[in-house]
Amino acid sequence: MSLKILKTIALDVKSSHLIEPPSKISDFMSRIVLALLCSFVLIVSVARPADARAESYVAGDSIGMGVGMVSQLPSVAAISIAIRGPKIIDQLRAVPAGSTVFLSLGTNDAVSNLVKGGADLDRLVAYARDQRLKIYWIGPPCVLKPWDESAKKLDESLRAELARTGITYVSMRAAALCDPAVRAKDGIHFTMAGYRMMWQLVAEAANVKPVVQSAPVHAGGSHGAPPKKKRKKPHKKAAGPAATSGAVK
Repeated sequence: MSLKILKTIALDVKSSHLIEPPSKISDFMSRIVLALLCSFVLIVSVARPADARAESYVAGDSIGMGVGMVSQLPSVAAISIAIRGPKIIDQLRAVPAGSTVFLSLGTNDAVSNLVKGGADLDRLVAYARDQRLKIYWIGPPCVLKPWDESAKKLDESLRAELARTGITYVSMRAAALCDPAVRAKDGIHFTMAGYRMMWQLVAEAANVKPVVQSAPVHAGGSHGAPPKKKRKKPHKKAAGPAATSGAVK
């Protein structure tokens, strides 16, 4: 469309009775072309919707790695990340300021019987505020382990501690996520079906449309049946990131 406009202007100038030196006509045309190009860029920028996904990231622990896979978002999640220690803030430094972050964190703390965020959580919240990060915190899910009571207490504490911040906390204690059918062999991580359920819960809290659709799951625990597996052998079961030892990574 802009090419047609330029041709029209060129014909108008050629057929007009402008009594101007060639240099002024050239300057006149340059100004018009520049104005048209600026207008075109402005129209395209306004008409094209912002890609919110390009500004969203997944971060946190190995469970976050699985969420990153199913969400198809850029991910900086890694193993052995916890609330305690400097690793989580070091990790978040890879995320641009002003981004939305889906943060899976707490399971590596629950395994060590941490039941409150404390000072480490305060430092994390302060960093997120300074960097203008919009965080959706994916809480520690139930685990099929004796230390699940610690995971449950930490979930309750984080919900209360984060309520006074701008961080949105999303609990992963739904009964659907405690179903062994969607858990990896270690009882800590998930199958891909389980990670899809997690991502759907988080996406609903963030009011975004999940890229990967799955059976509906709600905080109360009701959900559709997970997809049937054609292969029945346990070692053929598709699973997301899992720890290589008894402890969560």
